[in-house]
Amino acid sequence: MRSGEANPEKNHLYMEFRKIFLSSILDDEFRIVVVETPKVEVDIPRDKLLSFIKLAEELGWEKSKLKRYVNAALRLRKLEREAGKSYISLLRDYNRLSSEEVKLRYTIEQLMEKRKRIEDDLNLYLEQYKLTLELVRKIAKLADALRERGLSLDDLEKAMNVIESFKNMNYNPQEILAALQEQRDLKSQINNLKNELENVKREIEQLHREKQKILGEIEEVHGISGELEELKKFKSRLEEEVQETERRVNETKAKLEEVNAELEQRLGQKTTLEELEELIGKLRSDVERLKFEKERLNEELSELLGVRGEIEEIRKRIEEERKKLEELEKDVSSRETYLEILEGELSAAYTMLKLFTDPQGVEAEDLETLVDQLQKILKIKRGELSALKPLEPHLVNRVRESIISLILPYVRNEFVPKKVFDQLEKEVKRLSEKKAALEEELSSLRRALEARKEEAPKPTVKESYIEAFTADGKPVELKNLDKGRRVRIICPSCKNSAITNIPPKDELEELASNNCKLVFTCGKCGKSFDIPIEILLKKWRAE
Repeated sequence: MRSGEANPEKNHLYMEFRKIFLSSILDDEFRIVVVETPKVEVDIPRDKLLSFIKLAEELGWEKSKLKRYVNAALRLRKLEREAGKSYISLLRDYNRLSSEEVKLRYTIEQLMEKRKRIEDDLNLYLEQYKLTLELVRKIAKLADALRERGLSLDDLEKAMNVIESFKNMNYNPQEILAALQEQRDLKSQINNLKNELENVKREIEQLHREKQKILGEIEEVHGISGELEELKKFKSRLEEEVQETERRVNETKAKLEEVNAELEQRLGQKTTLEELEELIGKLRSDVERLKFEKERLNEELSELLGVRGEIEEIRKRIEEERKKLEELEKDVSSRETYLEILEGELSAAYTMLKLFTDPQGVEAEDLETLVDQLQKILKIKRGELSALKPLEPHLVNRVRESIISLILPYVRNEFVPKKVFDQLEKEVKRLSEKKAALEEELSSLRRALEARKEEAPKPTVKESYIEAFTADGKPVELKNLDKGRRVRIICPSCKNSAITNIPPKDELEELASNNCKLVFTCGKCGKSFDIPIEILLKKWRAE
């Protein structure tokens, strides 16, 4: 180099660099790097050159290691220049982003597990809901079928009792017919007893009317006179006898109602002949006793023919006592209705409990009690049971609380309460929004990380080429350039690597004999450099 003659130290460094670049000519892989030092002198500080030479000596002047080190340093410098930060800062940011990515992935996995658990709970709840809905549909279908045939659940209850009686008889036609015949006979006997009882009641009423008529006649004939004490005694006696008569009549009515209820109950159930005979005997004894009472009343009427008393006052007191008795009967009826509702509540609660604990073991009677209880509540809602209208909120709350208190311990693990379900829905919604936000943040971080990792877009590179010139600068045509060897040439100015063809060996010898030179033009920076033909031939001969 002409610029290196004045400075021996720089000349020495130049020769070292020349050796490095010229030694990079490759052999069988068609990779030959032949460059000439740029004509423009670069003033490099001596300390940097010495440090570079020291580094090269540490690497053993091995081309691969030195090239890898230089490329790594250039990439690192390019990354620092693009990011505007040092390598330590970039490494710290990368570690921080990596740790955040791990945390985000762990959080997302936890959210996915929670979502899976919630979905499992919801699926279980839906399965239970479908089973309950199917059961309600079956019950509604049964009620519709009964309604279409003009029947009700009460008719179904009676039919169930009859079917149960048939089942107890093992569905034997002879036993069923014999039982029906016995019941018909017993029913006819009971009807006869009822007729006799009605006749006795009519006779008693007729005796009462005759008694009143006789008393009126006594008042008209004899007038109102007599001793006060005697009248009071007869009056108290007459009141006691009237009350006793009314009490006995009420007892007879109550027994008759009991007999009717027992008869209606026994018509749908299996009963024995001895029990029916015993019942008939009781009824006959009641009839005999009433006949005896009839005779006694006749005797009393005969005694009352000479008695005078305050009939109107007695009647008023009787009316007052009857009003009190009606009020008491209403109170008793209301309490009995309330008791029936409570019993229905207990039966319905037991049915619900059995329905949820053992669905396969639910019997038709259980469903009937449940439907009956619901019908009673419906009647209260419609106003058919006006006496219990003030107690409607209390009864409905009692039914709801009793059913909940009985069912909740058994279905706590199978159903999700509405409050808990709403909380789960809110939690799922909140976690979904949080998950979406975290995924969006994670995507933005990944995009930022990838943007930092991506290299800058490479500028378009023109094709590099080789030309030949004579000593006076005239171009020489390279005839066999396409038949020559392909080599890789690194531009000493922009460090661009280009693959191109050089002329074959005989054409290079011809160019060297004519004092021609080869010129390499870089396609990226556009600069041209001389390639010594003698060095190419020397390397070629050495191969």
